[in-house]
Amino acid sequence: MRKAKLKWTAAASSALLLTAALSACQSGGDEPGDSPSGSAPAAASPSADSPSGAGGKQTLTVAVFTQDRFLKEAVDKFEAAHPDIDVQIQETVPTDLSDGKQIRMQKGPDDGPSAADKDKYVNSVGTALMSGNAADLISTSYLPVDKYLAKGMFSDWNGIAGQDAGFQASDYYERVLKGMSGDKGWYAIPIGYSLDVLIGNKPAVEKAGGVDDKTWDWETFIALCEKIAKSGGADGTSPALGGMKPEDLLGYLTETVYDKLVTREGNSSSFDEAAFRGYLEQIQRLYDSGAASGEDLGKANQVFSPVSMKGLSELAMLPSAIGRSEGEVLNPPGTGKDEGIPFESDLAFALNERSKVKPAAWEFVKFLLSEEIQSSPALMSFPVHQAAARAKLEDFAEKLQSGSMKMMIKNKDGGPAQSLSITEEQIESALALLPSVGKYQHKDDKVIAMVKEEAASFFSGGKSAEAVAKAVASRVNTYLNE
Repeated sequence: MRKAKLKWTAAASSALLLTAALSACQSGGDEPGDSPSGSAPAAASPSADSPSGAGGKQTLTVAVFTQDRFLKEAVDKFEAAHPDIDVQIQETVPTDLSDGKQIRMQKGPDDGPSAADKDKYVNSVGTALMSGNAADLISTSYLPVDKYLAKGMFSDWNGIAGQDAGFQASDYYERVLKGMSGDKGWYAIPIGYSLDVLIGNKPAVEKAGGVDDKTWDWETFIALCEKIAKSGGADGTSPALGGMKPEDLLGYLTETVYDKLVTREGNSSSFDEAAFRGYLEQIQRLYDSGAASGEDLGKANQVFSPVSMKGLSELAMLPSAIGRSEGEVLNPPGTGKDEGIPFESDLAFALNERSKVKPAAWEFVKFLLSEEIQSSPALMSFPVHQAAARAKLEDFAEKLQSGSMKMMIKNKDGGPAQSLSITEEQIESALALLPSVGKYQHKDDKVIAMVKEEAASFFSGGKSAEAVAKAVASRVNTYLNE
């Protein structure tokens, strides 16, 4: 499941190639009715008004954009352990579930699924919700969640998960587990997540005076980039940021300050036109000053690299792989508040308020959160379960050491690929960062697309900042309030 946003999973001059024998998750010999470690007993028998299938089973429907290998294997295990529940996955865009042997993490932009596929999922879920025929569990990927929350269509997970005495929230990274919360309560539970960070060249940043990345804003970031560019950077390099068009960087900025630009009161949303105009002008200043460039600078000549990390191995290895072993993980600039490292989730479940099988729905979500399932090799994203995160990293390190898995970094200039390894220090450093993850990237992908589309005409000189800000505000307000 891929996100619709600009993703850099390597520096501009490199690509990581991970070769692994991805073993399929086995059932572990569980007898029917047994629960895996960390999961609860089977849900209660179907009530008179609960949907039921063959043999009196409860039917639990689950709507997702696409079903990956992790979800398929988890469903098989869950049904074996809960023979009274039939899980029916409703996917909109089928995906290849073959057991690939190679995963390539490429450089440069990755816009994810097509707009048509995303619209297909959004329209399918929206129609089902409005007609009262939606699935019991709904993946929130790409959905305009605020619209459904305003109509009371999603349940507050505190009403069932929060009351389960057998569920220990302290076993998890709680800021992630409960990160998808708002005025309407805890509306979605992430099963896995990815991180949106900056990799910064530590010597260059320190030479420019350093930065408190927990509380910096975009004005601070732009001023730092300009200072680095004027001084030539750590190795006589300039500019500080490259490989992104101005409108793409503005889209990235908008994601980091989305809750500042888009506010909601009651059932009405509004877009801050004045603040957005200021951001437009700041990004233009960044490029005009030469502190940023749309050209691919190469990893050795770039002080900052926006990176979307999809898994633990990247968190442990990319900082040293990018920037000649001088990279450090930084929070992206934001509003100036200490909100934690931003995260996103491709698989986060909201509970349909109209569901008649809410206990079964929670049993399934709790099963997906169990240590056994979170430790599955098929879960490519970050586990929410703390013990599972450590286990996966240690298993990854063992596979690299034994040679059953290899990670190579390739140079775009044609130099020989280098095999990467992982140290105990890297494992501990990666795990130490995870408790600071805590800011859910709450945004609407269509709003980000509108921003980038309209802003392109400003950066090309076709429209003024005032005209573009007015056009964006008009489009966004119309869309959000329709």
